[in-house]
Amino acid sequence: MPELPEVEVIRRDLVPHVEGRRIRSAKIAESRLTRRRGSPREVEAALVGRRVRALRRRGKFFVFDLGRDSLIVRLGMTGQLLWWESGDGFCPDQHTHAQLTFAGGRILSYRDIRKFGEMFILPTASVEQTLRLGVEPLDPAFTPEALRRICRGSTRIKSLLLDQTKIAGIGNIYADEALFRAGIRPTRRAASLRWEEIRSLHRSIRAVLQAGIRHRGSSIANYRDPCGQPGRFVALHRVYHRQGKPCLSCGTPVRRIVLGQRGTHFCPTCQR
Repeated sequence: MPELPEVEVIRRDLVPHVEGRRIRSAKIAESRLTRRRGSPREVEAALVGRRVRALRRRGKFFVFDLGRDSLIVRLGMTGQLLWWESGDGFCPDQHTHAQLTFAGGRILSYRDIRKFGEMFILPTASVEQTLRLGVEPLDPAFTPEALRRICRGSTRIKSLLLDQTKIAGIGNIYADEALFRAGIRPTRRAASLRWEEIRSLHRSIRAVLQAGIRHRGSSIANYRDPCGQPGRFVALHRVYHRQGKPCLSCGTPVRRIVLGQRGTHFCPTCQR
């Protein structure tokens, strides 16, 4: 599932193409895309003729600012936003469920094999209230002290990092990688973390997300950038999807358990 780094890579790539451009036409072929709010026809009608003022990211969501309204896009597990410089080169397939055609014939298409993604319209003023997302982990507001406040309670630390209402954008990959770098076992209770561990985890979260962006995301299966290229960060994973392989720090085989219905990877020696 695309997480903060993958969504941010896509956002940065799309900004010079879509910001300031007017949407000439919209087509949504999959009704499940708009299930949260409205019908495909209603969303199409709300998009035609609108100019994209800005493209922001909030957690794992894209926010296309159209003025008084915003188009919200979430990629789900297998969604892709692909950019086509010319309608003549546009190559949709059976998994292409939406497309926005901009002035000049350029196309932004939405492709999704498993159809878990979303595309809906919200009043711009109500985006924050509706999405109900926590602090952005790369923003200045996410300090060690802020993380300490979030860690109060008995929730396991891995589950807390995945709670989008607490911290926005971290998913399974980057939670596992951050916890490994901080030397913290994912089954630990968040409230049990000492101050030095919280500071280490704070540094690790920011470092791993920044590295993910720098290396253009993790392509485990379906993630691609707007040009269809995979990310490179998977080669730098230290624990995620490395079960049974030796830990890169100590040589102990990496373990995989299921925690909160999510596959969780860690080193039983390095993480305490």
